[in-house]
Amino acid sequence: MTLNEAIVLLNKNNISFSLHEFNNEAEYWHHTMLFPNTKNAKPCKVIAIIIRSNNGKKDIELQFNAVGDVFLFKELWFGDYCYEMFDCNEDMLADDLIHKILEIKQDNLIMIILSDIRKKCWLADACFDLSDNNDNFGKPGFQKAMKRINRPKSLFSKLLRVKKQYEIYDWNSYQCIVK
Repeated sequence: MTLNEAIVLLNKNNISFSLHEFNNEAEYWHHTMLFPNTKNAKPCKVIAIIIRSNNGKKDIELQFNAVGDVFLFKELWFGDYCYEMFDCNEDMLADDLIHKILEIKQDNLIMIILSDIRKKCWLADACFDLSDNNDNFGKPGFQKAMKRINRPKSLFSKLLRVKKQYEIYDWNSYQCIVK
C-alpha cells in the first residue's frame, strides 16, 4: 500500500490525521519509542500518518518508508506498540488497517509497555483485548498484569536497584508507573 492509497482510505472512512516526515527510520523510531534499538534502522526517509488519540500521549501511526519515489506501508503503531504487520496479505491490508484502527478507537484494547529505566531499554509489551475472556491477553490477563504491576517491589529488585517503567494506555487514557 502506498502513502497516497492510505490517505484515500482514511479519508473514505472519515478518519482525521496529520502527516509528519522524518529523515530516516532511526529518527522515526526515536519519535515512537522510549528506548529504540536503531542498529537495524534503514537510512530511507519516513512519512508517518498520525491519528491523534484522546489520551494525549500515545497515537496511532502508520509508518511509510521511501522506496525510490514512492512511500510504501511498513508498519502500524499504537504508541510504542508495533503490530508487526509485515506478513499481512496485500489484498487484505486496507481492511486490516481500518479494522485495527477502529478497534483501538473503540477503546477495547489496552497496551502495557515495560522499559528498564536504568539500562535504558525496552523489556516487553502486551496488548490486551478487553472484549476477550482469554486468561493471558483478554480482560482476565490484563487484571493479572495490573496485580503484578501494583505489587510492592521485591527485596531482590530493591537490592539490585531495578527501576522499571510501565506505560499503560488505551485510546482514552494513559498511566505511567515507575517502580
